[in-house]
Amino acid sequence: MRQGTGPDGPDDAPEGGAAGAERCPFGSGSALPLHGSAANDVPWERLRGRYGGLVPVEIGPGVPGWLLLGYKENLQVLRDQDHFSADPRPWSPRGTAPVRSAALARDGEEHQRLRIPLVEALARVGTPQLVPVVERAAVHLIGRVAADGSADLIDQYAAPLPALVLNELFGLPDVYGRLLADLTLRLWSADPDRAEPAALAIRAYFTGLVARKRAEPGEDVTSWLLAHPHGLTDEEAVASLSLLWETGHEPTTHLIGNALLTLLEDPRVWTAYLGGTLTPEDFVDYVMWTDPPIRMLAGRYSTADIRFAGASIRQGEPLLFGFASAHTDPSVFQGGDEAMAMAGNRSHLLWGAGAHRCPATGFSRELVRTALDIAVDRMRGMALAVEPHELRRRGSPAVHGLAGLPVWFTPTGERAEPAAAQEEPTAAPVRRWIRKRRSTPSQGARYQAPLAREDTAEERVVRAPATGARSRPRRPPQGAGARYQAPFAEEEILPDPLERLLATWRPGG
Repeated sequence: MRQGTGPDGPDDAPEGGAAGAERCPFGSGSALPLHGSAANDVPWERLRGRYGGLVPVEIGPGVPGWLLLGYKENLQVLRDQDHFSADPRPWSPRGTAPVRSAALARDGEEHQRLRIPLVEALARVGTPQLVPVVERAAVHLIGRVAADGSADLIDQYAAPLPALVLNELFGLPDVYGRLLADLTLRLWSADPDRAEPAALAIRAYFTGLVARKRAEPGEDVTSWLLAHPHGLTDEEAVASLSLLWETGHEPTTHLIGNALLTLLEDPRVWTAYLGGTLTPEDFVDYVMWTDPPIRMLAGRYSTADIRFAGASIRQGEPLLFGFASAHTDPSVFQGGDEAMAMAGNRSHLLWGAGAHRCPATGFSRELVRTALDIAVDRMRGMALAVEPHELRRRGSPAVHGLAGLPVWFTPTGERAEPAAAQEEPTAAPVRRWIRKRRSTPSQGARYQAPLAREDTAEERVVRAPATGARSRPRRPPQGAGARYQAPFAEEEILPDPLERLLATWRPGG
C-alpha cells in the first residue's frame, strides 16, 4: 500500500538519497539519532532538502522510528487514523509509548469517551470567564516586579502565568497555583534532584485535585469533567487533567516568551503590533509559523506495513511530527520578507488536526493574547537587558523556548514584598475528610456502662458534702452510661491530599 505525497520507489528518491530505510541522513548507513546531545541540533532544512518528507531516526538506543519533515506528510499523519494510530498498546510489548505523546493514547470510541468530557468542560469557559482570570494573574505577576524595572519574563511571567490560570479554573485557591508554578520551574530545571521530586508532587497535585472535587464539586473545570455523563473514573480524570497541563503549559509558556522576544527584536513587528495593523490574534499565528514553541512531537504508530512518502514503514514503527521543518516547507512558507504574510494564517500544525486536534485551541489563544496585551501595556519602555546572542534556549529537541528573557522597563509603583514572604503557603479553609474512630470500649456491667472512677483521698475531701447538706446523686458523664448512653464516636479530622502536599512545600526549594 502506498501513502503520502513523497516519492515512491528507488527511482523516485530525492537526489543524494535512497529509498526506504536505506535513506541515511549522513550517508553512514545509520539513522539520525534523536537522543542525547545530538537531538538538540537537528538540521531541519538540510534534511528536508536532501531526503524529502520523511527520514529514518533512532528515537532511543535501539528504538527505530521516523521523523516527518514535509508539511503535507505531517498533516496527513495527523488526520489519518486508519493507517496511523495514537494508541501505543498494540505495538509496544509493555503497552507504553517509546516517547511521550501530546494526544490521548487511544483511538476510536474509547478516545471519544475520554476526550468529549474535557472538550465540553473547557467549552464552558468562555472569553468572559477566562479573560478576567488571566488579567488578575498577569497583573499580579507584573505587580511583583513593577517597581524593580527589570524582570525575567520567562521565570517571573510566562512560566507561572498558565499555572495560576489553570489552577483557578480547576477550582483551587491561589496558593495551590503558586505551588503548581513553583513545581513547574523545578520540573524544567536541569537538576534531577529537583526535577524528580517535582514530578511526583505534580502527580500528587492532580490526584488530590480530583479527590477534593469528587467530594466537593463546584463551578469549575474539574467538577464539570467529573460530572460528565461519560462517567470518567478518578484515574481517567487525573490522566486527562494531567495531559491538559503537560501538553499545554510548556508550549503556552514558550509561545508567550517567543512572542515577546519577537516584539523586542523586530521593530517592524513591534510597530505594527502597537499601531493596530497587526492584531494580537494574527500576531500569535505569525509566531506559530516563524518561531513555534514546539519543534518536534511524538505522534503516531503505523497500523500496517505501508509505503509512505517513498519509505517502507513497518507495522508498529513510531512516527514523530517535525513541526519546525513543516512550518518552513517551501510549499507553504517562503520566509524572508514574505513572512509577515503568515500573520493570520491559521493552517499551521501546532494545534494538531483531525480527531486528536488540541481541545484547548480557543482557550490557549485567548490566554496568550491577553498575556501579551497586559505585558506590553504595563511594562512601558520594555527592552532586552542583554544582547540577543546572549539569550539561551532550552536544551530540548522538542521544546523551542528560552531559558530566560531578561528585560528592562520603566519602573512603576512601590517595591513588592520579598518573594518568600508572599509565597508563604496558607491554605484556605476547606471541608476535610472525616474518619470516625471509636474510643476504647468502656468497662462495666451488662451493657458495658463505664466503671465508676475511684476517687483519690484529696478528691474525697474536696467533694465531701457539708454536714447536714443534702447531697445530690452524681450524674454520669455525658455520653457514658447504660443501654442508651454508649459512648459517641470521636471524630478525627485529617487533612486531604492537597493539604498534605501544601504542608510539605517550601517555595523556591
